[in-house]
Amino acid sequence: MSSPFFTVVIPTYNRARLAAAAVLSLLGQTEKDWEAFVVDDGSADGTPEVLARLPADPRVTVVAQKENGGQHRCRNLAIARARGRFVTFLDSDDMYLPSRLAAFRAAAEARPGVGFWFSNAYVWRLGRVVGTLFDPAREIPQGRVPGHYAVGERWLPYVTTNVAVSREAFERFGPFRTDLRILEDTELYARMLAGGLEVGALAAPLSVRTLHEGQITREHGRDYRESLEALRASGLPAELFEERRRALAEEVAGYMLKSLKPDEARAFLAAELGAAAARKTGVWRWAALPAPVLAAARAARGAWLRARYSPALAPADYAAAAAAVKPYLDEAARLAP
Repeated sequence: MSSPFFTVVIPTYNRARLAAAAVLSLLGQTEKDWEAFVVDDGSADGTPEVLARLPADPRVTVVAQKENGGQHRCRNLAIARARGRFVTFLDSDDMYLPSRLAAFRAAAEARPGVGFWFSNAYVWRLGRVVGTLFDPAREIPQGRVPGHYAVGERWLPYVTTNVAVSREAFERFGPFRTDLRILEDTELYARMLAGGLEVGALAAPLSVRTLHEGQITREHGRDYRESLEALRASGLPAELFEERRRALAEEVAGYMLKSLKPDEARAFLAAELGAAAARKTGVWRWAALPAPVLAAARAARGAWLRARYSPALAPADYAAAAAAVKPYLDEAARLAP
């Protein structure tokens, strides 16, 4: 039996409706040469029943885990069984646009030396497309790059749903570390790039990345500690490590502020940067506002986004992306009411 071009890995946990939409978006791909592993990580919300109601396709294998072990375990299980030339990912709260795999294949065949690909994505929030992951005109470093480029959004603005990595790279550098819970992918990619794996980027948005409350309120302190693990794995010279550490600390404090935790953001900055340096940051100044004021500002921004990107006012490509994924969302709602 010939090997497929792609192995698609979809870990999921207690996301019955979202996981159904994700798998439906995979079934809608114009590129047909793939296999997929949907790894249910011990869901207790009816996810197994909903996955069983999806259209049968021999390319899709559902792997059911009895206990929740984390997305790193799910990915490692699927990669161990992968036959594809490239392993690519689809988080169960995201969706592919129909041309996603075809565009990746064309790029990979045009540049066979590249082993790490990522693309842009539309951002789905508040029930609509409200932007892109990065500006399509942005210059992205490609080819051989330092390992620390994988950490943070300063150089390579990827998320794992938009990534495809050669299976040989996983055989050489993998698997994902099981002692990390959130940034095990970043840590592994940092090691891959430090080891010479070449990077390629696609400016076109080829998936729809969902932003929701669970991402905003995650454990940012743990994210920071795991980011430092990725920096250490990247081979970053000691003289640059401290600079990047401080930049990451300010980035993480910004996420705390978005989570309406201004006091926590200030305390974190003071601990990581020192009180004098912390006071010079923009996050520190914004954190002077009390949480109710920040909440009101966030609500106002949400209202503006709903109005600005309503179907009548959204840019044509935003509207087209929303129309492309609407059938998946509608069918998922029918399957998981």
